Amino acid sequence: MGTPRLFTAERTWSGLGQANTNPVSEKETKSSNLIVDNFNHPGCFLVSFNKNFRGGGLNPMAKSVVELLTNPKVVGKKQVSPRGYFLEIYLPLVAQKAKAGQFVTFQATEISPRQPLQIVDINPEKGTFSVLVEAYNRATVELVELLEEGEEIFNIEGPNGTPFPVGKYGTVLLVGQGWGAGANYPIAKELLSVQNEVYAILAGGSRENIYCEEEYKTLLGEEKVFVYTEDDDYGKEGGVAQAVEEFIRDVKRPDLVVFAGSPVGGEEVAQITRDKGVKNFSLVASTMLCTSGLCLTCRVKVGDKMVLNCIEGPYLDGNSVDWKMVTFRNGYYWDLEKEGAEYFANKILPKLKRKKQKT
Repeated sequence: MGTPRLFTAERTWSGLGQANTNPVSEKETKSSNLIVDNFNHPGCFLVSFNKNFRGGGLNPMAKSVVELLTNPKVVGKKQVSPRGYFLEIYLPLVAQKAKAGQFVTFQATEISPRQPLQIVDINPEKGTFSVLVEAYNRATVELVELLEEGEEIFNIEGPNGTPFPVGKYGTVLLVGQGWGAGANYPIAKELLSVQNEVYAILAGGSRENIYCEEEYKTLLGEEKVFVYTEDDDYGKEGGVAQAVEEFIRDVKRPDLVVFAGSPVGGEEVAQITRDKGVKNFSLVASTMLCTSGLCLTCRVKVGDKMVLNCIEGPYLDGNSVDWKMVTFRNGYYWDLEKEGAEYFANKILPKLKRKKQKT
């Protein structure tokens, strides 16, 4: 068969918005198959060629593989609230593999923190997927402030996590608190496709925290979408707990509740579903770093065992999650994270914007 010809390609970074892929090693081969081993990292991959190369660069099949593994790019950006943005990303490797309930990890630049974000929509034909970004920390501020349509992102890893367990449950109530409405949206589509009766509650502190309302109404029908705001600015007054209680009282008892939002909201909903004996899958928004199960930062207590949320989640049995532990662990470094975000916004971000304008 001969010696395999190996290409190891690795991203190099040279300024904001600029990246390229360079071959750094190769060996000859004489066989006939093309093997691609994706390391779940768009900036680092291995391409093995079992074909004799006589110069002239890559053959058409190899070129299509390299194109598939190109740098992720922003192909759509839409601001939907003072802090909320929808980003459509071109990255076929993720778009063709992602399932409802999974997430991706973003890194805007080489020096950016890593940020997990739930996938909101998937278009495998276009090779794109969408995420909802609320700018609240350094990583998310970088994504919305530094990246515009047509620009490349330094790194995206995914799809991560376990897909949502789609099945025939009967009546399903989706509860989206703030950004959680976006996370639940692809799940709503999948649950509808297998003949569930699906309702949605969209809740937030104020109107600017209500996302995907028109998308849900188009998908489910206006009569099956209920909007709540805590300041009574829009829709009915109340939070997630009141919304779920009123749904069970005034509409019907669901067979399944799916929650996505803050851990505090998750605990409130879980108290109701446990008392009512209703099955509950909840997105557990725990702190994550590596998103590959190595660092143990995301560990969550579910019943009497600890699980790695980035691997087994993010949707877990909400009735069994120790929500108080999640809230405590998330808040442990919140003051430092807030301080870091303010320093970045005031000191570093202006310099990065000036550097970007020069290039």
